[in-house]
Amino acid sequence: MRSLLSMIVLSLCLHACGGNTAVVLVFEWGSCDFDRDGWAHADRVKRGCMMASLLDKYPPAGMSVAEIKLLLGEPSVYADFEDPAYLVAQSASNGSAGKEQLLVFRVDRRSGRVIEAVLRTPG
Repeated sequence: MRSLLSMIVLSLCLHACGGNTAVVLVFEWGSCDFDRDGWAHADRVKRGCMMASLLDKYPPAGMSVAEIKLLLGEPSVYADFEDPAYLVAQSASNGSAGKEQLLVFRVDRRSGRVIEAVLRTPG
């Protein structure tokens, strides 16, 4: 019980410090292992579960848009007209899709390289 409480407090502290760190993503989204084939055939909930593993295994900063597409396939949409974005969702308590977000890979317009990955509300 004490370790569970410690993990919850750690998660809240990391989240309050302003980062979607891998630890926070695991707590909030899940901890499924990322693989390309699995991502290609996954629904948005399964992709949400793989997100922390994806960002841990393949840090996107510095990747080109072509590299992102080779890794993840065609984007669900483009945010701000040029940034590849993939629909992900948290699992609701009943196993259906919960909170939906876009995993957006923000691209530097000059270099064509990813600056960061961020979560945004679709729309």
